[in-house]
Amino acid sequence: MAVSVYLSAVNQKLLFAKQLLAMTASIKLSARAGLKDSHQVSAICQSVALQLYQAWHWHLLDIASNYKLPDPQLATGADKLVSLLEQAGKCPAEATEMQNLADDKSSWAVELFSAHAALYELPSIRKAEMDADRLPMIAVGTVDERNSVDWRLETAENWLAQMQELVERQRDMMVEF
Repeated sequence: MAVSVYLSAVNQKLLFAKQLLAMTASIKLSARAGLKDSHQVSAICQSVALQLYQAWHWHLLDIASNYKLPDPQLATGADKLVSLLEQAGKCPAEATEMQNLADDKSSWAVELFSAHAALYELPSIRKAEMDADRLPMIAVGTVDERNSVDWRLETAENWLAQMQELVERQRDMMVEF
């Protein structure tokens, strides 16, 4: 069986997320010492969210490709993947599981999707603050503070662990006999 370009793309995104989180060792040491660089943590967590969201997308296409859909690119979401597979007379558990994760409002996947969507919201302007050089700086928050994302390393690490587990388990299920 030839290696799917989508499989390689998923692997790349998972590797990038893992490498981003590996850069956090110094941040964790600083946090233990009572120091905190929330901008650095947010930047890494937001980058991880982007990588993992793309890994999710490529994994959908990989499933579509493995089940020999004529145009895997049409699988733009879990619901669409299930629909395309049903039209082809197929109902693989991998697609159904991804659909269930995407529909479950309390799942890690929906949390990841919400975080990813928040990246595209314009920030709101709050009161001006002074930066380290004593220059006035406008502080920004999210558009809707009630739906703001708590960019924590533990959350990003959980998303990565969940995504890796999902991909590895589903790849084992898709092995051709």
